[in-house]
Amino acid sequence: MTVNVSCMIFVLSSALILGHSPFSVMQLLWINLIMDVLAAIAFSTENPHPTDIRKERINTNDNIITKPMMRSILSQSIYQLFVMVLMLYAGPIMFKIPYNLYTTELREKVGDEEVPTNRLIHQTLLFQIFVMMNMFNMINCRILDQMPISAD
Repeated sequence: MTVNVSCMIFVLSSALILGHSPFSVMQLLWINLIMDVLAAIAFSTENPHPTDIRKERINTNDNIITKPMMRSILSQSIYQLFVMVLMLYAGPIMFKIPYNLYTTELREKVGDEEVPTNRLIHQTLLFQIFVMMNMFNMINCRILDQMPISAD
C-alpha cells in the first residue's frame, strides 16, 4: 500500500512539474511486479497460526486498515516522498550528474549510436533508491515469532 501511495503521488506531481515522468513505463511495471509478487509470496507461504483461525470473524462495519497500520503507511509514504523529491531535485548536484531537468532527453544521438544522457542515469538512480527503500520497508514490516519467555 505504501508503494502505491508514495509512487503515485511522486510520479504524478513530478510529471506535472517537469513535464515528464521520473520513471519510465518499464520501471513502473518493475516496481509493481517486485512489490506485488513479494507480498503475494509472503501471504501464500506462511501458514496461519491455529489460534488465528479460531478467532471471531471481523465485523463488516470494522475498518480494514487499523490506526497503527494507517500511521505506518502515512509515515513511510511521507518519508519516501521526502527522499524522492530531494533526490529528484538535489540528486544531480549531490551525485555530480548535472543536466537540465526540463529539456534534456533520455538519449542523444552521437553519430549512428544513441547514448544515454545524465537524465537517464539520474532516473536509474531514482528507480534504485525507490526500490531499495521499499525493500527495506518490507523487511522491517515483518512480524516475527515472539521470543519465548524463559521461566528462570
